[in-house]
Amino acid sequence: MTQPFFWPCWLLATMTTGLVAGFMLGHALILGRFLDWMLASDPRLLAATYPAFARSVGGTGLTVFYGICGLQVVATLVLLALALGVRRHRLGAGVAAITAVLWPVVHYASGFGAVEAVALRSVTPVPTDVAASFLAWNTPVHAVHAVLLLMGLAALLAIPADARRDSAPSSRAAR
Repeated sequence: MTQPFFWPCWLLATMTTGLVAGFMLGHALILGRFLDWMLASDPRLLAATYPAFARSVGGTGLTVFYGICGLQVVATLVLLALALGVRRHRLGAGVAAITAVLWPVVHYASGFGAVEAVALRSVTPVPTDVAASFLAWNTPVHAVHAVLLLMGLAALLAIPADARRDSAPSSRAAR
């Protein structure tokens, strides 16, 4: 019963993992650096612009971003359940599921999620300690997210090769 759903779920997990990895890499390399620059240059500038942007024209993009992130976590967990059910591709699905769960855990358990929320939602300049924490951790945390997600993506992309190897005539004869 789980086999017909495995490959469509693999496709969804792979696509969303690639998208979220790209989001995080883009944040670590560009957007995060821009936000850091705004906060370090003039905290009033960040407070006056980003919260207004996020509540207006940026709101739809943020909603789509969070939706894709949530779908990525769910798709990889469902893929792991399906892999366990068909008793195939468990390692790749397991790595993808672990990395899908780990990146949000790193974000929030590290305390960075709370710092980020204060820094980006405040309409007044944030306290110096919050700004310092945000500046110190913004790029490294998002780079860790990108690395974890790229590891998960690599594991997902290895699954079709594993499937081809399992279905090759020589592997069937060895069973």
